[in-house]
Amino acid sequence: MIAAFLAAQLAMQAGPDTLRLTLRQAMEAAQASGYAAQAARSRSAEAQSRVNESRAALLPHFGATASDVLRSFDLPAMGLSFPAGSGAPAFPNLIKPFNAQDARVNGRLSLIDAANWKRYAAARGEAEGGGFEAQAAAEGAELGAAEGYLALERARALVASRRAEASLAIQLAELSSAQLQAGAATRLETLRAEGQVSNANSGLAAAEGEEERARYVLLRAVGASLDAMPVLGDTLGLPDPPPAAGAAGTLPEVAAADARERAARDQLSALRAEALPTVDLSGDYGISGRRLNDRAEWTEDLALTLNWSLWDGGSRRARLAAQSEKAKQAALTSRDMRDAADEGLRAASSAMRSLRAEAGFARERAALAEEEERLAREKFKSGASGNLEVISAQASVSLAHQAYIDAAYGYNRARLEYLRAAHRLGDL
Repeated sequence: MIAAFLAAQLAMQAGPDTLRLTLRQAMEAAQASGYAAQAARSRSAEAQSRVNESRAALLPHFGATASDVLRSFDLPAMGLSFPAGSGAPAFPNLIKPFNAQDARVNGRLSLIDAANWKRYAAARGEAEGGGFEAQAAAEGAELGAAEGYLALERARALVASRRAEASLAIQLAELSSAQLQAGAATRLETLRAEGQVSNANSGLAAAEGEEERARYVLLRAVGASLDAMPVLGDTLGLPDPPPAAGAAGTLPEVAAADARERAARDQLSALRAEALPTVDLSGDYGISGRRLNDRAEWTEDLALTLNWSLWDGGSRRARLAAQSEKAKQAALTSRDMRDAADEGLRAASSAMRSLRAEAGFARERAALAEEEERLAREKFKSGASGNLEVISAQASVSLAHQAYIDAAYGYNRARLEYLRAAHRLGDL
């Protein structure tokens, strides 16, 4: 019954808003177009830019300057005076404005700077963590789309079940009405049957509302228009469980936490290295004078500079204490992520086994309930009983179908979570 409904959905005529999707296609679309995956890739690119920025401190810096300055000097104001000699003209106190021109190139290179090297290593660790986080976000987007796909499969299976139950309830109401006209049933029995129709239609309306909401969740996960109508290429079944994994796979989020821990330790080392001296090489070469054409000289500077911060008021010690705590937090996060991954694998494996067994029993119960309903309806049709027995049997059918759909959905979700914990979502 459920499979027939889903097959009919696949056979729908494709319109301009029809979106045909298999489970694998939905996962790939979410990875490519989903907001979470795109945002994580952007953050990873941002982290890589910070690596390039930190590396720039270790590379040579070059520049050029040029100036044309109009100057004048008041010698007494500068503490200078030139007494006039015998027979010599007095030296003027004010040197009138004149042009001074200068053009030169300059360069600087950090020869020894342990702190900058450690900052560069920390930035690389952050970028590595960002790359792993982008992978984790991509897998999370895949998992979210797959869960949305399963939720829509469940909702549509539930709609199919509720439609079939509504059809049975209508048949019972028609049969009760015919029995009443033939004198083989009472008005009470027809009222019961009409109430069963109302209950079935109410359940169908609720299932259709759930299906619509599940459709929007899936469309948003794959980055499609909410006006599209997804046609699912897979059905809600009980596929074989994946091969057992001995231990949790190296999940990207665990690798990202490890990279963040290494980056925090490198940042701590960079702060410690700030207490060490640095050595810079700098120089410039150019021409300067009152006229660059005929009254200028070529000059140069070359300097080897030692810088050593001996005391900064305690700022470095405070930053060291703060960064030490950050490194501890990163280590705790890394260990917790690893333990959580192992726990997730074990929990998903346990849920997968129990829900598969539960779904098998629910399927058997659904078959038995359908046979019970058929026999009760034949008994009522022959006049051997009232329709209360039929209504009770139909309620059992509804509960059995619901139990099977929920168990099958739960098993498939647990299977997804197991593959994610084993880092094997690509096996789907």
